[in-house]
Amino acid sequence: MRRALAPLLLFAAVLSLMGLSLTACSRAARERQPGQAFLDSRIPSGLAPQYYPPDGFVWSGYRAGGLPEARYGVASPPVNPHAQVLIIADAGYPAETWFELARGLLAAGYGVWLLEPPGQGGAGRYLLQGNVIHSPDYRDADRAAAGLIRDLIHPTPQRPLYVVGSGYAAITVLSLAAELKGPAYAGFSAYDPYLGGAIAPGGLWRHEDVAPGYWGAIAQAWQMQNPDLRLRMKSESWRKQAMKAFAAVAGPHPSLKSGAPVTLFEPDTANAAQMKAARALCAHTPDCRLQSSRGQQAFGGELLDALRS
Repeated sequence: MRRALAPLLLFAAVLSLMGLSLTACSRAARERQPGQAFLDSRIPSGLAPQYYPPDGFVWSGYRAGGLPEARYGVASPPVNPHAQVLIIADAGYPAETWFELARGLLAAGYGVWLLEPPGQGGAGRYLLQGNVIHSPDYRDADRAAAGLIRDLIHPTPQRPLYVVGSGYAAITVLSLAAELKGPAYAGFSAYDPYLGGAIAPGGLWRHEDVAPGYWGAIAQAWQMQNPDLRLRMKSESWRKQAMKAFAAVAGPHPSLKSGAPVTLFEPDTANAAQMKAARALCAHTPDCRLQSSRGQQAFGGELLDALRS
């Protein structure tokens, strides 16, 4: 009887070990999911070298708490940087769109960091996010940026940090400007910020639909070559959270204590209503000055002038 049971017991033990192994593998897979960032974008054919990744630029992922991985990249100038610049990518463009501006900053002696918050571009996606830009909480972008600054950038008074963003990311910049105080922060720059109001959901990415403007063509080239960067349609949750983010920076600040200067760049093509809204936003933001911009192509030079001043 014992001999008859021995093979059955051995088989049960093997099944038990297999179950433990599969459970361990499943647990390890869950720990890696969801939300790994995309770290290997390919340079589009025919793209001019000025839009290439800067020399020495590397991508990596940063996870703030339980959020999907933010996607960040970093490069240093040939000389010891006298300051650092963190560029927060707008949800409407992949971070690669900023390579040209990053090259100009590096040539001027600044260390450069690029950040895509969770749920957009090549950053990690939320569970069941699908093929849309998504966020369940606008503060996730703030948390990812603040965590990257705290854990990896380590700004100091000797090597301070500037924070830059455009469009929807400009609201994240203004939110950080209200929170990050002290001599380690040299300034905050917001280009053409979202000024409140309804947000269209947009459509899924198509190769014939090029976003308007100078950055639109650059973004399209990178998206043509890299399907992982093609998020364009905005989820309902993301749109609601973007409106909440604007209301938070345009409403009563948790702290009106002065900090590093804020420069709000508004394109000179803005209409009267947009200029009025931009003035109101800047008037509400401590240490803010409103500056006219000649547009996306000129913004890199205008930003450098602002940083030097």
